[in-house]
Amino acid sequence: MATSSRWKDIDDKFCLCSICLEKLKEPKLLPCLHRYCKDCLNSIIQGTNDVIKCPECRQETQIPTNGVDGFETDFYSKNLVEYVQIQQSLKSDEIRECYSCSKHLKVAAYCFKCNDFLCKDCHNFHVTNKIVKDHQKHTLSLEDIEAKNITIDKLASMRDAPRCHIHLEEIAKLYCETCSNLPICVACMHGEHKGHNLHEVKALAKLKRKQLTKRLKALEEINKDKNVIGTRQAKEELTFNVSIEKEKLIKMHHERDKKIMMQIQDTEGRRQQVEQEKQNTEKKIFDSLQTEMEHEIQVVKKKYEDIFRVKKLELTDTFKARESSLVKELAKLREQRKRFEKGKKELSESIEKQLNENVKIIEIMSQHFDNIKKRFETLNVMSTSILSSDNDWSAVQCIPDMCTAATNLIKDFKKDFPELTTLTHVTVNYKQYSFGRPSVMKISEVKKKINIIDPYRFVFGMTSSGDGNIVMSGCKSDKRASFIIVIDMNGRILKEKTVKTEMYCRVRYCKFLSEREVASVCTPKEIGLYDVRDGSYIKKNISDVINSWPKDRCVECIATDTVNNHILVGGYNSRDVYVFDDQMNFLRIMTLPEMIKWPLDITVSDDHLLVCDSGGGKCYETTMDGVENTLVRELMKPNVEGNSFIPRSVCSDKNGFVYVLWKCYTGYSYQCYLVQYNHDGSQVLTTRKMDGDTRVVTVVETSQGEKLLVATYNTQTVYLCDLMAED
Repeated sequence: MATSSRWKDIDDKFCLCSICLEKLKEPKLLPCLHRYCKDCLNSIIQGTNDVIKCPECRQETQIPTNGVDGFETDFYSKNLVEYVQIQQSLKSDEIRECYSCSKHLKVAAYCFKCNDFLCKDCHNFHVTNKIVKDHQKHTLSLEDIEAKNITIDKLASMRDAPRCHIHLEEIAKLYCETCSNLPICVACMHGEHKGHNLHEVKALAKLKRKQLTKRLKALEEINKDKNVIGTRQAKEELTFNVSIEKEKLIKMHHERDKKIMMQIQDTEGRRQQVEQEKQNTEKKIFDSLQTEMEHEIQVVKKKYEDIFRVKKLELTDTFKARESSLVKELAKLREQRKRFEKGKKELSESIEKQLNENVKIIEIMSQHFDNIKKRFETLNVMSTSILSSDNDWSAVQCIPDMCTAATNLIKDFKKDFPELTTLTHVTVNYKQYSFGRPSVMKISEVKKKINIIDPYRFVFGMTSSGDGNIVMSGCKSDKRASFIIVIDMNGRILKEKTVKTEMYCRVRYCKFLSEREVASVCTPKEIGLYDVRDGSYIKKNISDVINSWPKDRCVECIATDTVNNHILVGGYNSRDVYVFDDQMNFLRIMTLPEMIKWPLDITVSDDHLLVCDSGGGKCYETTMDGVENTLVRELMKPNVEGNSFIPRSVCSDKNGFVYVLWKCYTGYSYQCYLVQYNHDGSQVLTTRKMDGDTRVVTVVETSQGEKLLVATYNTQTVYLCDLMAED
């Protein structure tokens, strides 16, 4: 017969609900013997039909008519849970005291009847006193509780019999099978449970124990017999099967061995045959490949000979064409060299002629000075002798003549010789000599139209940045600020500088100075240097640099002499051009010829200055070698219908060709024309009609050569043309 398990042999999880994972509360037992909290079962049957599935074994069970209350209460687990709670309370740090007496001693036992802890004295009283005699079997010492030495059946007997579910003060002695095994008292059998299937608890428990014991014994015997018989039969069958399988395997091994030996012999014979066939095949293939290779070699050789012949002819034609091109280019270079030699000879002859003329002038002047010197020496000797003599008559007679001679000599000494100012300076007009420059510079049609989408700018200046980009300057539409921007050839703004001011109508011009800097002026009196690399801008007030700058004068134009690194600034309604160095230090003033009113734009071309005279409506070329500039020539106006011609902008390319933007009135509107002149500006080569608001023209050096750019005033459109040199 099985012995009762001790509490320490029971897994702690036995008292846990597998749904909420906490200690069982009001445990209910399902037919599959799995137990759960009453509330947990209520939660899982919500929304289900009449069947509940066990959360662990998934066995389906019909839900009683009264719900979860219809399942049996697991008093066994309920007692165990209570015992666990008592044990856990002892593990807490709180020191429990006995409250059954007034001594408040440390607890030593627990009475399941009183549901309270007892001290040692109260425990002895419970054990020995007849008044609480029925408490003895319900009292347990703390040593047994902590050591878990109590058995499960003893633990179950510690608890008092369950109370009637209606008359709570009465101990339940009956068992109502009709009401799902509810515990009831004797009074209930004549009340609510009258007519129900009732059983006396002790008698029914005894009967159930006998039935369970009998079934367990029968089950154990059947299990034992089944194991013995099954084991014996399995052993005999296994032994028999092993012997049979052993014989089969031995026989199969011999047959397999014999078959393998035959296969080995057959395979070896076939291997030798295949080896022989392989050798024969390899020989045939080798012979065939050798024949084919020789044939292919001949074919490839012939093919590449043909290719070589064709390529040779192509290369010959290419080299002939290249040679012809080089011959033409060489002829051009020789022609340029001839022109250069001719220009050199003409220049040498011109210089030699001027030198010879200077020598003649010097000889004449030398003779003149020698004559004066002799006259002075003669007069000096005679004057000395007369002044030292006591002969009064000689003095009276000679001194008047000597005074007259002295007066004439003084006049001759004071006489000016303008030829002396030209003796040390040989003037040569280099533009009349080509020195290898192309004789024709063609302007292509507009190759690109660059649009800058910004309606709030007006363009007044445009120049090269030195690295293939474009620098533009002007004023904002509100005329309260000026700007300098750097754009690429697609119109994308790379850098931008805005200068705000309180003054109205700020107009800014710019010209290329060096690979890193652009010179700029802005009304009324600002001069500055813009760094195209980092976008920085340094400025000065011209009045602070030049004390003689008139207070009411505004800057009107700017030019740069890149050979000498000079900046030239022209003012409104003035013929004076102010020269600065590349640090914006004032150097000198150049005065334009009298026929020029005031410059709207100026440009340095070779050693001359090109001037757009806005006041006079003409374009001039002047020298730059003195304080007073000398007029070289007037550039012709375009041969088009119109009047009130005004030159707006001028520039030149590296070959000396001049480009002037003219504006004229055609009777109903204003029209602009781009005019190209030859090296010395004496001939009009090309005239091209432009937009009416075209404002500035310039030349920009790029990696593809020089480009001619023309920009409009308010539409901010830049027209790009190629410059193509021809001899």
